[in-house]
Amino acid sequence: MTASRLEREPDDSNGLSFEALYRQRDPRLETLRKLSNPWPEHPSGKQEGVHKGPLLPEATAAIVPHDVFRQMVHEASGPKAMRQALRIQLLRCDTPREIFKVVAVAMRYQYTAENLAVLEEPLIRALYRCRQHASDPEVLNTLNAIISRFRIKGLQVNPMLTFMALKFAARARSLRGMKRHLKMVREEGLTMSSNMFRSIIAKCSIGHRGLGEIRNGRWRRSELFQVLTGFDDCKHLPIEKQYHLGTILIRDDWQYLHGWVAVLARCRDSQGVWNEWVLWKDTPARRKPRMLQVPTGSHKVTTRHRGDHWFVEQATMSGDLAIAWKILQETEIPFHYLKPRTKDRLLDGLEHATVIDEHIRNELMKKHDRDLLNIERATDRSLRDQYGFPYDDDGPIVAETERELHDAAEGGAA
Repeated sequence: MTASRLEREPDDSNGLSFEALYRQRDPRLETLRKLSNPWPEHPSGKQEGVHKGPLLPEATAAIVPHDVFRQMVHEASGPKAMRQALRIQLLRCDTPREIFKVVAVAMRYQYTAENLAVLEEPLIRALYRCRQHASDPEVLNTLNAIISRFRIKGLQVNPMLTFMALKFAARARSLRGMKRHLKMVREEGLTMSSNMFRSIIAKCSIGHRGLGEIRNGRWRRSELFQVLTGFDDCKHLPIEKQYHLGTILIRDDWQYLHGWVAVLARCRDSQGVWNEWVLWKDTPARRKPRMLQVPTGSHKVTTRHRGDHWFVEQATMSGDLAIAWKILQETEIPFHYLKPRTKDRLLDGLEHATVIDEHIRNELMKKHDRDLLNIERATDRSLRDQYGFPYDDDGPIVAETERELHDAAEGGAA
């Protein structure tokens, strides 16, 4: 078809021929661009300050039926398609049973198992999602089974799965789980960061409130002490072959040390807190303190001040107030600089104080006032300042708004 024929052909806007569409290609594009909600034009040039984090797909759809999922894995043309099928199914699992189904399909052949072993992120997200329908011990058992299947197949277990198993063992208060996975960390030579070390200790529910005990109960002191200082059947081994949390501790790093001291205090190991205090006094962070870049605060804080205050507080938490007063004396911290709850605990063991100054007397009187106020609130009685015995309040029996109802005169029969 020649160009002259195209020019002689009439302009029919309603025609469906290829020639008519070809002639009107530019006007159609202009009309599409003027429609509502057009696609935004891509900015030209290099964009500065534009940061886009990784977008992780969410499990918003229903789980793929098992027979369809098996067919998807079987018909996958390569590793990329196979991992995509496994990932899609894992991101929709929210029970251990569904996760086991995915693992069973992937473990049928070696090459499918290898593709599953590198998908640690979907596995971790699926296991965390299981907490909505399963307890922490059940999630730990699921994770143990997955790691065991990987090791049977001769696959490399991702360190994130091992550390996740450690955290769930701490949550589930499982001595056997902690021992098993700490041994894996030692055998595989994994490096545990300070954040992971603190996270594992925090999962033992050592905080001031202990909210983790609501879901999983409380650690037995003897078992938690084994996790920290050495398992009973491993104490005969040399220190380089033991695998408790104490072997991972880096005392020169405060990010490790402050959680370690807190968990010792939680176990009521006052002697262990004292031993750590003796070691802390010779560390460079205390002998040559450095300023801390605290975002807010009225006074400057150094590494020495931070550490000394923490040791005094945790010594009171350990229950041995004699050691707490001794540490306070060696730190030379003024008593009124301490936290209120730390001062209250120290005042309970005032007989161990070597010097009682005016600040301590004032804090002791304030503590007595608070204790008396709590007694008055509990017994609904007040204590006379001059006599010291309880008496009833002289307030009105009923509220003033109801006084007229009770004072109303009685009339005739109703």
